[in-house]
Amino acid sequence: MKFLDVHSHKQKSSYDTIVIKNEYPLTAQTDDLFSVGIHPWFLEDWHKQWETLVNVAKHPNCVAIGECGLDKNVSESLELQEIIFEKHIQLSETLKKPLIIHCVKAYSELIALKKKFQPHQIWILHGFNKNQSVAEMLLQKGICLSFGKELLTNEKLQNVFRTIPEGSYFFETDDSDINISEIYKKAQELKGEIKIFTEKLFL
Repeated sequence: MKFLDVHSHKQKSSYDTIVIKNEYPLTAQTDDLFSVGIHPWFLEDWHKQWETLVNVAKHPNCVAIGECGLDKNVSESLELQEIIFEKHIQLSETLKKPLIIHCVKAYSELIALKKKFQPHQIWILHGFNKNQSVAEMLLQKGICLSFGKELLTNEKLQNVFRTIPEGSYFFETDDSDINISEIYKKAQELKGEIKIFTEKLFL
């Protein structure tokens, strides 16, 4: 089985691992599979970033849009964040590429946008570490969840993961140095056979 690391800032693809490297528009490296987006933490020059992003996103190695999204812990207004996030949603639909999402304390707004746009492309919420009720709320709206290193040690999150249906979860290393195989191993301990539908999404 090939491993899929759906969101990483550090790792690289290898003989047994497909890594979707997170890139930022103005510094994007395009020699391997990657996603590209404007993170809600870094919106200062977003107009300039966006012009570049639209071109970079058309590269054949760009297999997803993001990370992008909403974060209520940052100083940028939620209104501006939503404007920029909506542009990512539209680009994801235009280019027919999945959307990788960063969301902090803005799940209601995220779901409202999902309802507004009715996207055909898959939405993947990266770094999911919340409780059962949040997981169910997102899954009911067709939003997939990506689990990272917290799955190794967080027992409450492990219990949540056990309930996630096949085809609705992914795994990631994000900005950690761990190997994605460690997360797969833990997931298999918790759930048994693990299936990630790589082909229909990214290849």
